[in-house]
Amino acid sequence: MTDIEPAQWTRRGFGRFLGGAAGLATLGSFAAACTGSGNGTANAGDLAASGSAVAAGDASASPTASSSGADGSGVDADLLMQRYGLKPFTAPATPATKAIALDPQNPTIFAKVPTSEKICFVTVDDGIDKDPAFIQMVKDVQVPITISLADTLIRDDYAYFEKLHETGFVSIQNHTVNHPLSMPSMGYQEQFDEIAGQQTKLHKEYGVTPYIFRPPGGNYDSVTREACRAAGLKGMMLWKEAMEIQDMEYQTSDRHLQPGDVILCHFRGPAQLKGETMVKMMTRLYSHIQAQGFTVADVTRYV
Repeated sequence: MTDIEPAQWTRRGFGRFLGGAAGLATLGSFAAACTGSGNGTANAGDLAASGSAVAAGDASASPTASSSGADGSGVDADLLMQRYGLKPFTAPATPATKAIALDPQNPTIFAKVPTSEKICFVTVDDGIDKDPAFIQMVKDVQVPITISLADTLIRDDYAYFEKLHETGFVSIQNHTVNHPLSMPSMGYQEQFDEIAGQQTKLHKEYGVTPYIFRPPGGNYDSVTREACRAAGLKGMMLWKEAMEIQDMEYQTSDRHLQPGDVILCHFRGPAQLKGETMVKMMTRLYSHIQAQGFTVADVTRYV
């Protein structure tokens, strides 16, 4: 089951607000540790087949359109340029079949999608920062985003992520209940409780049933994989690039995007971004993507 429909049938009103002091207490350590070494490289032997290498293009080669948005409804090109200095992204054609067929009995580990198209996938983790301006940015830019949420970091404002989901451009996936960065040191029951517990919470709050798991810090072992299987998840998603404040951390020496790469971002704000905002960080990310001639695709359409 993919989670791509707007949540018009939401189970909760926006006014509901639940406490989350525990999430605030752990913000600093999570922000510093989540990217880690990436683990997309460390676990390269487990990953799905990679796409072919491409050279970076200039901004004029960026696959943009003057009025077509990722959902086909249209993007205000002038507004996009004025607010963010971006051109509209062209939505890639929906593939007839998924490039990666997930195995529910042995959850597939992937950090990219095999494709020759100049597409990448934007994923955002955790839930520390909850900037209302980012919701507006999602509506303005109209490109698909996959968010992997940890309950300890979202429970102080579940409604924020509901509003993101309701834009129709955001799918919600699993990132554990408490965001443990050392899952391989945990036993099976502890790992299962983290993963299955978050399945329950995300279904309760948003009516979704995630099928992709993002291990905190990219750290996992065979027990994690078994816990995912038992919890009903079919894939484990790593990454090839990680967005920082100004630029991306690449796992290849040529420092270029490759077709089908998964990009990792985090919900971060001025406290974690040295005074910068989530919107500014994401604007720079989209600028990097366009400058290299890529567009953004929905990972749930390919995996």
